[in-house]
Amino acid sequence: TAGHIDHGKSSLVRALTGIDPDRWEEEKERGMTIDLGFARLDLPDGRVVGIVDVPGHERFVRNMVAGATGIDLVILVVAADDGVMPQTEEAIQHARAAEVPLVVAVNKIDKEAADPDRVKRELAELELAPEEWGGQTIYCETSAKKNIGIENLLENIQLMAEILELEANPDRKAKGRVIEARLDKGRGAVATVMVQQGTLRDGDYFVVGQYSGKVRALSDYKGRKIDFAGPSTPVEVQGMSGVPSAGDEFIVVTDEKMAKSVSQSRSLKARESELGATSKISLDKLFEQMNGMLQTQVY
Repeated sequence: TAGHIDHGKSSLVRALTGIDPDRWEEEKERGMTIDLGFARLDLPDGRVVGIVDVPGHERFVRNMVAGATGIDLVILVVAADDGVMPQTEEAIQHARAAEVPLVVAVNKIDKEAADPDRVKRELAELELAPEEWGGQTIYCETSAKKNIGIENLLENIQLMAEILELEANPDRKAKGRVIEARLDKGRGAVATVMVQQGTLRDGDYFVVGQYSGKVRALSDYKGRKIDFAGPSTPVEVQGMSGVPSAGDEFIVVTDEKMAKSVSQSRSLKARESELGATSKISLDKLFEQMNGMLQTQVY
């Protein structure tokens, strides 16, 4: 889910999944989501959807494009009583840059000042015309607070999963993308990974970006320890040799030797690229200085 602050993204996720993750519960007292939220949604047809709740404040919306490489569908949440706001437009731009399709949830339709048609007009100006107006964007009118339109939104998520042919094989080595990563004082490098294919298990060797590791611990979106995570499951992973970047690919490999070999090769290439970029900058500066000297001599 993405959109402007206080448009009801986390509330909508709670209405969809029926769960209230611990970190969201704590953040409700502050009046807004301050960190990424994660959840798992089981659709009626048996499909599983991994949900990333992106806070609406500027810092997270700007970083969304990197994490969006691991996302198949964006639910753009716009408050019916507020309309399109700056972070709404940024979320649209980042989703387009990552080539991720959008479903619009016009939320808070229970509010007295709600005007869903106004939201549609404003988004149509941003090339997100509703299907009923001859466009190609699916709109769902919802109220997370009153549980209105939630079934319709679920049906459209299911429809988009079918159209996009979002299928995954759990019976293979895991593959996914890093959504966020950090250095934890007590646990070392920790990353939240969205598993896209296969099943990730405790003890697996892996490569992520230019780092390698062995899964020391897995935690689900509520912080509970688990032994494995299948497709469409957001999971926190410990055991990396360094902190990867959002969007880095996470791949399980056969053994430790292969993991370290691939990691070393990627690290070497990264250093070569950095040195090459530094050399280019140095040469550019040298040419600028020489050009300045020549101009001084001419004058």
